[in-house]
Amino acid sequence: MMKLKFADRPNWTRIIKKRYVQKYVRDHCFEGYISWLFLDRVKEPLTMKYGSQEICIADDGYFWLMFFPNNEHHSLTVMINEQNKVMQWYFDIVKSIKLTDEGIPVIEDLYLDLVVLPNKEYYILDEDELTAALEEGTMDKNDYQLAVDELEKLRISVERGENVLLNNTDRYMKA
Repeated sequence: MMKLKFADRPNWTRIIKKRYVQKYVRDHCFEGYISWLFLDRVKEPLTMKYGSQEICIADDGYFWLMFFPNNEHHSLTVMINEQNKVMQWYFDIVKSIKLTDEGIPVIEDLYLDLVVLPNKEYYILDEDELTAALEEGTMDKNDYQLAVDELEKLRISVERGENVLLNNTDRYMKA
């Protein structure tokens, strides 16, 4: 069974106080839902370790800018600190993006993730979970291949500096 992730993070116990806004956007570089999750107060900061770097991705005053593009097999969460500095771009590789009955975007997560740091270093996460899901039969070969192909497409666009969402994050942060 694939994990479902909801844009408004309804069950995230780390958050004490939050605000959530979303809108549908259609412009020259993006079509789909964009949402803003404002982390007004959290129980404790959340930090991630990549190589030798520790990066805080959730704390009081942070916000998460999330992109749910139409007809794609990824979503993007941009973690932004209280000074409006991008801490990381986090691509989830997904089977699908749907809407709840309330109209909130929800993704069917295909395990693989691509994290891009502001210095353009990137990290591929959860390859072991993807392989385990295939071996355990909780994922079929088609979904496995979909995840691998989508990750590769994203990785290449990041390496070449051609990823439209990374290159236009500032536009949407100000919206």
